[in-house]
Amino acid sequence: MLISLAMSLVGAGTAALPAVPADRDCAKILQRREPEATARPIEATDLIETLDIGSNGGMEEDPVFTLSPDQSRFAVAVRRANTAANSYCTGIYIASADGEASLIDAGPGAAFWRYDNFFNTHGFPSGVAKVITPRWSPDGTQLAFLKLLNGRLQLWIWDDQRHSRPAVAPDDDIVDFRFSPDGKSLIFQKRDDAKGQAELNREALRGYHLDDRFFPFASTAPFPRGPAAYGVHTVNLLDGTVKAATQQEAAFLARTTPATGSGTRTADVKPDANGISRVRTAVGTREMICGNENCADIDGQPWITPTGRIRYVRREGWARSMSAIYEWKGGEDKPVRLFATPDILMGCAAIGNDIACAREASSRPRFIDRINPAKGTSQSIFDPNPSYRSLRLGRVERLQWTNAMGVEGFGDLVYPPNFIRGRRYPLIVTQYATRGFLRGGTGDEFPLQTFANAGYLVLSIERPRSPFPVAGLKPLEWQRRDNEDFVTRRSILSFIETKVAELIAVGLVDPDKVGITGLSDGSTTTQFAALHSKMFKAASISGCCWEPSQTWLLGAAIQEQHERVGWPASPDTGSAIWSEISYSRNAERVAFPILIQSADAELIPALEAVYALRSANKPVDVFVFPDEEHIKRQPAHRLSVYRRNLRWFDFWLLDKMPADGVEREESLRWAEMKKAWNREP
Repeated sequence: MLISLAMSLVGAGTAALPAVPADRDCAKILQRREPEATARPIEATDLIETLDIGSNGGMEEDPVFTLSPDQSRFAVAVRRANTAANSYCTGIYIASADGEASLIDAGPGAAFWRYDNFFNTHGFPSGVAKVITPRWSPDGTQLAFLKLLNGRLQLWIWDDQRHSRPAVAPDDDIVDFRFSPDGKSLIFQKRDDAKGQAELNREALRGYHLDDRFFPFASTAPFPRGPAAYGVHTVNLLDGTVKAATQQEAAFLARTTPATGSGTRTADVKPDANGISRVRTAVGTREMICGNENCADIDGQPWITPTGRIRYVRREGWARSMSAIYEWKGGEDKPVRLFATPDILMGCAAIGNDIACAREASSRPRFIDRINPAKGTSQSIFDPNPSYRSLRLGRVERLQWTNAMGVEGFGDLVYPPNFIRGRRYPLIVTQYATRGFLRGGTGDEFPLQTFANAGYLVLSIERPRSPFPVAGLKPLEWQRRDNEDFVTRRSILSFIETKVAELIAVGLVDPDKVGITGLSDGSTTTQFAALHSKMFKAASISGCCWEPSQTWLLGAAIQEQHERVGWPASPDTGSAIWSEISYSRNAERVAFPILIQSADAELIPALEAVYALRSANKPVDVFVFPDEEHIKRQPAHRLSVYRRNLRWFDFWLLDKMPADGVEREESLRWAEMKKAWNREP
């Protein structure tokens, strides 16, 4: 897709996933799968059907687990894809701090975010799964959570008698909630779009006016203007009475102070004068902001220990590749580092003096970890995927390097499980984040471990920082500088090429067998590489492209912003900027075959490039997946994407073709493309 996810604020709409009839025994599907007796190679379905905690897009802000008030138990929401049924099951686990766990609720369906405030409209879909955060009652005897049924998010409640039931009417579409301070009611927020939808319905009868509510690449109808409307209500848990929330109750729901300790002390994160987020603590009206360099680059929210110390996670080290936990007393004291790891840590909370975090490693999906800062040790207390212990995975090596501009960054090199030293291997580059579990790259379309099991080296890239300082720059100024002569895109490409060249030089990689992949920002880097690099022999992307037609396809609101940051104004299709990025204006220069596996919502912006490449006899093939968004949601689609990506690189890098079936028919079409391409003068 042309629009970066970072340009939008995440809202709280939902969308049900289309499904085909199949066995929907979710209580069974959501059980943790034990390791098999004999190790076996990992398969595409293993990756897709991982028992997931949290979001599928890595964009979560809400906690993925919550501790009971006495810290003896925690609750966590899980989700598993079912590729055979093209569906999901979601549920809630309750686990003790010593690792005993039980599934207390299970049901079909998964909830997905829609963008709110997308260029002053709402309801724009992304395909990113909503994080379901269970919440405990103040006395720890009840647990409330959201559950998607019949396309709507409902508010459910579970009690210690092991009863699970709806807390309010099943037709409500609820997006957030809290227990009242006395635990006798639930305060909840629900969508209230009836007025806005009625206005759009009336306008439809006389014809929509084409204005900045339209994003033609995504829809032929306008999106509702302004932020989504919500109503705040309460439900009495004894008699089920629902009423409008008081101002005080609504304020309690909206309160965002993430951590409180003894007395009146609170802790949170606040930007300083340069826009750098720093740890802040307050006692009553007295505020203290930590000015130490180790109080910046905070991940998530800080918390307060039983002794009143403030702890937090920050990113640090080479290119901010490490996660570290610090403790700060407040005042002028310097923070002390307690624990550090290259893994991702998120949603951390205190268990006595220990620390519980959601954690994920390069070869291990997300789990709940208990960290002992006194000993510097940790222990898994909830592992959703013990079956991974019997899957044959390629070894992962963390690499650090600088590009030609001196910008530092990092990546992960995944080796084939049967790696033989001294042999040169084909290489596939994936983008554009590599912290945490290496499943399918950003967007989860390029399965690193199945590539490795098929005999490829895989280089997973973390997008390096901008080559110029951004502190203190306003967003538009930063984007304007970023677009000048494509300086950041050149830096990213240089970063990739530098390491690939090193791997070729040391004899690990065959220089004639290098592929590149990408979604969103990764797709843009691949497009830039097609015109500025001779290193890659094949590419696969999800969605594209930067082309002159974006002026008309993206809509007035997006085009206006693009012009403010340096993109050409309509109808300036002859701008020099297109000589640096456009496939259609430079089709003869495109250096490698391109596979595009597009969501139907993102097909139109690709058409100008696709038809230009076809006219120039450049190998390009396109597959369109219905009812999909920027992040593809449907498990069957993702499985097809995984498998076709492997076949594509097998064909173009290794000259391999399937023996029969539809897959061979696809490869025969690619063979005809290769013949036409080879006949070019």
